[in-house]
Amino acid sequence: MIGRLFRLLLLFAVLYAIARWLLDRRQRASLREFISTLAIALLVASAIFVLLYSLGFHQL
Repeated sequence: MIGRLFRLLLLFAVLYAIARWLLDRRQRASLREFISTLAIALLVASAIFVLLYSLGFHQL
């Protein structure tokens, strides 16, 4: 488990370094905006699934 988390952290660190190296300031800002929008969408989707599960929709 710790090895998988370490590999995931290492992957994100490498992707972050590549993004800083290859992208200029404007592109990094748009990438940051995309990632934050994606994170919000994932949180909303998980909240919807939790709500549906608590309402009794277990067969999704």
